[in-house]
Amino acid sequence: MEWLLAEEVIFFLAALTASGLLLIGTLKRIRPPVRRGRPSTRLLSAPEDRAPSPPQDRAALALRLGQTLLDRALQDSDPTSERRRRLIYRAIACLNRGIEAAPDDESLRKTLTAAHATLWSTHQQIGLPRLAREMLWRPTGLAPAPPTRPKTDAAARP
Repeated sequence: MEWLLAEEVIFFLAALTASGLLLIGTLKRIRPPVRRGRPSTRLLSAPEDRAPSPPQDRAALALRLGQTLLDRALQDSDPTSERRRRLIYRAIACLNRGIEAAPDDESLRKTLTAAHATLWSTHQQIGLPRLAREMLWRPTGLAPAPPTRPKTDAAARP
């Protein structure tokens, strides 16, 4: 009987390991493992089972959600933060959907106007420092006016 070389033994073990991993992977694809633990408590209904909500409900929900998002954005301590902008964008999107559901709702329009004003203010607070950084060559204040001679009355001259 002849002894096997070390390379042949290593090749045999590598081939055996690869075959085992291939077999395990195939079995997982055929029959996925069962998850143990707490089952999901939330059951989702099929889309056709749910009736669409009336437009007044959607408008009221959009108003509440838009005001909540806008309030959270205004509570942010940094007026130039990305989080604040993102919350304002989401509030505007919610309010726009509410206006689509109830176009005559005045409170939705007022809240949407306030959200746009807040977004404009946020953009100004972000843009002005950027503009100041980009325009380093420009003086920060107005240039002094050139000296002028005091006006004299021609009749007052001797």
